[in-house]
Amino acid sequence: MQKAIDRYFKVLIIFSFVWFVSGSGLAQDPTEAPEGIPVESDWLYRKHYTEVQEIMKSPLLGREEKLTNYHSKLHKKAKMRQNIAGFFGQILSDYQKGGKTREAEALTAKMMELFPHLRPSPEQELQRAYQSKDYSKVIELGEKLYASKPTSSTAAMLAHSYIATRNGSKAVDYSKKALQTLGVKEGVYFAVWLAEYYASQQDVSNALHYYGRLTRTFSNAGPAGWDTIQWFQIMSSAHNLKATDAYLKEDFKSAIESYYEALKYNPKNEQAYLFIGLSHWKQQEMDEAMGAFAMASVLDQPGSAKARGYLEQIYKARNSDSLDGIDDLLNSAKETLDQ
Repeated sequence: MQKAIDRYFKVLIIFSFVWFVSGSGLAQDPTEAPEGIPVESDWLYRKHYTEVQEIMKSPLLGREEKLTNYHSKLHKKAKMRQNIAGFFGQILSDYQKGGKTREAEALTAKMMELFPHLRPSPEQELQRAYQSKDYSKVIELGEKLYASKPTSSTAAMLAHSYIATRNGSKAVDYSKKALQTLGVKEGVYFAVWLAEYYASQQDVSNALHYYGRLTRTFSNAGPAGWDTIQWFQIMSSAHNLKATDAYLKEDFKSAIESYYEALKYNPKNEQAYLFIGLSHWKQQEMDEAMGAFAMASVLDQPGSAKARGYLEQIYKARNSDSLDGIDDLLNSAKETLDQ
């Protein structure tokens, strides 16, 4: 009886060992090509494919190690080498689906070493960093890439990244480079940013330069895809700055023309009417000055009170120090604005 029991346990141990070796334990080695069969043959490929399929049935945590061992023993000319990266990719996908982030990151790094052809090009790596809004990485990669291979797309990504990280001088540098190759139509974002940046720095000359390029390029309609209200605000700012610059230089005729251009985009801008009135007053064009001050007055905005004061001052001087009839002038202005 004891001998029978001993034989049973021996058989059980042998069976367990065989299962361990062929199943989830030691990795299987690739079949070698028999004599007369080329290593790169389809016959051997089918054998290897079947073996890899068996490895892929193993538990996930041991599967990568088995496949790595199998790959390391594959003959360099074996056709299976052309496709085995895809099986590593399946394991990577299973890691990601299972929430195994650390294992997925480690396998990704390993695959880049094992299969150099999978490594992203510098351009692809830069694009991925940009899409994920990793601006520090975009700057690191983009500066190197632009130094060796300057392109408008790299300059644009660097400009966006420096704008996002509030590095004004660098943002200016790469916005100009992007704009230089893209032109204003394609690089409108950078032209707008440069104009607004210089305006914020009170660099009127440079701000007017870029606003001027925008107004000349988009004289009839704004760029495709831009919100109309946003674009009108940009155009209003452009003409207002040009008008104010002309006013400060005492070029009152040009100031009036530019303020009226600004009003096309923002018809209820009391500041524009206020300075139109002042410009006409400077030229002793009193009727026109009163008309502009009346428009500013009825808009009931921050500059309206000052405009009303100027209007009354001129009106009294021309009407024996009386304001009789001024309401007619104000009502006419209101009707004009309401049209």
